[in-house]
Amino acid sequence: MMLRLIIFLALISRGFAFEHFEARQVHPLDLTPDGSKLLALQSVSHRLSVFDTGSPLRAHPLLIAEIPVSTSPVSVRARTNDEVWVVNEVSDSISIVSLSQRLIVATLRTADEPADVIFANGKAFVSCAQSRKLLVFDATSRTQLAEISIDALQPRALTASPDGRSVYLASLDSGNQTTILPRASAPPPPEPTNPSLPDPPATALIVAADDPRVSHTVLDHDIAMIDTTTHQLSSWFSGLGTHLFGLASHPDGAVFCVNSESLNLTRFEPELNGHFSLHRLSRLDPDSAAITHYDLNPGIARATTPNPESIARALAQPTSVALTGDGGRAWITAFNSDRIAEVDTGTGSILQNIDLRPAGASTLEMRGPRDAALSSDDSQLYVLNKLSDTLTTVDTATGEILSEQMLGSTDPMPANIRQGRGVLYDARLSGNGTVSCATCHLDADRDGLAWDLGDPGGEMISIPSANLSIHEFTIFNRQVHPMKGPLTTQTLRGLALNDARPNDPTTGQARPPEVITTKFHWRGDKPSIQSFNSTFPNLMGGDLVPESHMDRLTEYLLSIKLHPNPNRNLDRTLKTNLDGGNPVNGLTIFNDHNLSHCIVCHDFNAGTDQNLDDNFSVGSPQAMKNPGFRQLYQRADIFNPNGESLSGFGLGSDGSGHELPIVHPYALDRLDRLPMTAQKRQNLADLKAYLISFDTATPPTVGHEQTITPANRNDSEITNHLTLIESQAENGFIGVVAWGRHSGTSKQLRFDPQTRQYISDSSTEAPLTRSELLSLLVDGDALTISGVSLEEAIVRGGDRNSDGQPDRDESHPQVLISSEGEELYLEWGSRSDWFPESTSDLNAPWLPASGELAPPRFNIPSPRPEKQFYRLKRTW
Repeated sequence: MMLRLIIFLALISRGFAFEHFEARQVHPLDLTPDGSKLLALQSVSHRLSVFDTGSPLRAHPLLIAEIPVSTSPVSVRARTNDEVWVVNEVSDSISIVSLSQRLIVATLRTADEPADVIFANGKAFVSCAQSRKLLVFDATSRTQLAEISIDALQPRALTASPDGRSVYLASLDSGNQTTILPRASAPPPPEPTNPSLPDPPATALIVAADDPRVSHTVLDHDIAMIDTTTHQLSSWFSGLGTHLFGLASHPDGAVFCVNSESLNLTRFEPELNGHFSLHRLSRLDPDSAAITHYDLNPGIARATTPNPESIARALAQPTSVALTGDGGRAWITAFNSDRIAEVDTGTGSILQNIDLRPAGASTLEMRGPRDAALSSDDSQLYVLNKLSDTLTTVDTATGEILSEQMLGSTDPMPANIRQGRGVLYDARLSGNGTVSCATCHLDADRDGLAWDLGDPGGEMISIPSANLSIHEFTIFNRQVHPMKGPLTTQTLRGLALNDARPNDPTTGQARPPEVITTKFHWRGDKPSIQSFNSTFPNLMGGDLVPESHMDRLTEYLLSIKLHPNPNRNLDRTLKTNLDGGNPVNGLTIFNDHNLSHCIVCHDFNAGTDQNLDDNFSVGSPQAMKNPGFRQLYQRADIFNPNGESLSGFGLGSDGSGHELPIVHPYALDRLDRLPMTAQKRQNLADLKAYLISFDTATPPTVGHEQTITPANRNDSEITNHLTLIESQAENGFIGVVAWGRHSGTSKQLRFDPQTRQYISDSSTEAPLTRSELLSLLVDGDALTISGVSLEEAIVRGGDRNSDGQPDRDESHPQVLISSEGEELYLEWGSRSDWFPESTSDLNAPWLPASGELAPPRFNIPSPRPEKQFYRLKRTW
């Protein structure tokens, strides 16, 4: 026992840096049909929290369970009062949970990056954002019935019509009917206003998609309508917004959508100055396709300097909408503003504007309201705050905040990381309160658009670089012009992996350190994340933030991991056939100096050597940093088979270039210069297949899980998958954990790759081989075994609070009854992972105790029965 504890402590002390996936929550809050349980997702902790709402309603909902689910849960929906479906974004799965058993009873595999689920007509509809699919399951048998292709980018939010005949699906990055006019077709840029500047380089131009100079068709597929009987996509609706976040169905059949509209047709940073996104509640009438937009910020002053009055009431990036029972009012969560608002659905008038950020709290204490749910009588609004991982309860009649509490009993995210989140998302740092960094970097990612953030009055910028593509290592300062033209938004995820290797892959010569250092922006004009502080006054119209805030922002951004690449095999190897290409052969071409020359500039680590290479090599009149390839699979094929652009912006730095692998001229390779033959076509297909298989540094087995019961424990597909997952742990790529009910007891376990045994969260239980583990499953048991990130193996496999003590070895709290006058209280110290249950009959079921939790005490309400028993139960 002592040896196991020493091993446990040694593993904890390895000092893993905190990393996470920054889950793109869509619908992380729901109520059971009877309204008695509130369901909330702890995306960072990968858990489903269950709150007892009480009868009468509690002002402070009682946390009664924290149920482990799979990696990065983003949406939850209750199918019945007991059966709950949880959508796991990184695991590519649905965890089907029994609330009464506190247990995953089944796991459904999905396509890449599932986002939301809705029930209609006896079926479950699951949106899969990255793969652009809508999956249909029989909700009872859980068999898949259909797979519907969706011609739009990032289809996520779902709602169903009141009669269940239609399901509506909104696309997060549907675009706004703007596109790029390539440099060859665009007029010359205007003259600089700074007379000391040279002529600007020729650039592309952002234009409306119906501009007669545009030769391609741009779709504006905002909301899809699907027939729940035939599983056919019956209609597309356009014109609802650039980014569509949340949907709700009105009793009269209308669909309400909260959205943002990007103003990227406005050219140059000084002209944008805090005004580049509108935030709206929109009503869609499906029968007539009529759309009514309600501006959530009427009368906001678009000031060029900070305007406190506007900042104090602005509503930025609305992410969810909850309608009252009669549909007369809508409650909106303004994620980037720390506010919620009540809106009249008939007029769009804002009836209440409620600040969820406590008085005196700073950006570093941002809440980030992401989703809301109304009690069955509409008297209370429950708000899930993503950035603080808290739950706020609001009295809808008065707007009073009744309580705020943590979503769970432990918080794995370090304080500095949580504080840094606020700097990215807080719209109050802008001049009028309507925009933040996250307006374009949604959930620290991209917005799918190009922006022209040049400055005609700016200064030339010098950036150290070398002509590495032709193996010249002499460092010189490359001059870049402040009028840079349109550039697509780049991701802020995976930034910790950007440093390139120090040697030239062809000659072996050491590359200059000034070149291989991470640079930011397409042209490398920002040497560090801290150097983006100027964005707050120059683009957003606000003030510089303290340097300490920028340090916290840096720490937060460097903690975000990329998702696994779904185009790789589960064992992380390359496939031999992908969309008509062979990635293995594509890797050979990628490395071939005489054929493609790719590896010289696009290093294996991140796909970039961080250098601004000579303009001729990249086919541009201005220098551009060689981009990375780790998320290229997410941007491929944005032209559908009909030649229509899904967003208007392609793969090139300015949004031109729609087809892989030809994005820029390969000025130094034979592959581009050879005549087009069948062999060349195949080589290009192979190279594309490799590029969209580029490793993201997160193994595909992270989040990959199997739920095992006595009925399926001998299934060969399941056991083969478990063997693969364990082998990845033995190779040091991942950790493996198990959780659920085993031998009739709830427990968590961790796989030890050295001994090939599963170690329990109780030191009194001996380690078990997998065969022994599965053989001990009894009726009613279900065990989910999953690959996880190495840094999470201990926390998810038996020491949730990271105190060095296995979870089930921890001592139980002592409960005391105290009194103050006529009031009686239960007290059990500061242990937030226990809650009170009561019964008047020891032969009857124990239920969550009636009364109000006022940490660290629980008030026993009056009048009290003659006999009442109380006990504590752990939430996890």
